Amino acid sequence: MENLINIFVTSGNDEDCKRILNILSDQNDFRIAGVEKDESGTIIKSEKLKPDVLVLDLQPPMMSGEELAPIIHRRSPQTAIVMLCDRDDDKYAGLALKAGISGFLLKNADTDKLVPAVRIVSSGGYYISASIINSVFKAVMFQKQINEQAQEKHSLFFSPAERGIITDIARGLSDEEISNHLNYSIGTIRNCLTNIRRKTKLNNRVQIVIFSLVHGLINIDSFEPLLMKPPENKYVLEKS
Repeated sequence: MENLINIFVTSGNDEDCKRILNILSDQNDFRIAGVEKDESGTIIKSEKLKPDVLVLDLQPPMMSGEELAPIIHRRSPQTAIVMLCDRDDDKYAGLALKAGISGFLLKNADTDKLVPAVRIVSSGGYYISASIINSVFKAVMFQKQINEQAQEKHSLFFSPAERGIITDIARGLSDEEISNHLNYSIGTIRNCLTNIRRKTKLNNRVQIVIFSLVHGLINIDSFEPLLMKPPENKYVLEKS
């Protein structure tokens, strides 16, 4: 079958690993590229196999997801990461978000969401389940409080072009699609994205979307049908 999504699974628990594999193996468009129990094996094999998606179910005392993700991205940049969290912790969610993890699911509560999450992150999108979305927003709000004065200053100085681009990012559009929609050149789009990242001090698009929601730059109600509709749209914030 063409266009199979190659998936690597890391789980330190045999029963959990078996359950994850059973869920993923039922999908005709999924291929299990490899399985590991620890972080060292995951780093080595992910570099060799370069899977489309890495599903992380890490157990203490293993390396945490936010520590492992940057290493995986350096060795296999195209690999998207879905993390199964066993705790609903604000600080933990914030660190994972900054590390570049694309999918957040609460372990045990969200295993039924694993299939759509894998499909969405494999296409370059993000999937945040209802079980952990509050923690992610709280983490962003905490960052806002720490840097409140500076961030409020930044939010007042977005140009009309930057606001339009942020809105289209929330819709899940690619740079080329934003260019066509707003009638700006690709160079202009990318320059604006650089400015947006500089002003917000955020590294990826899902962080920019959440920052913009927190600061009222976009209204989640306006985009809910788009945000909730996989797989065409890349940013899925699951309704609680």
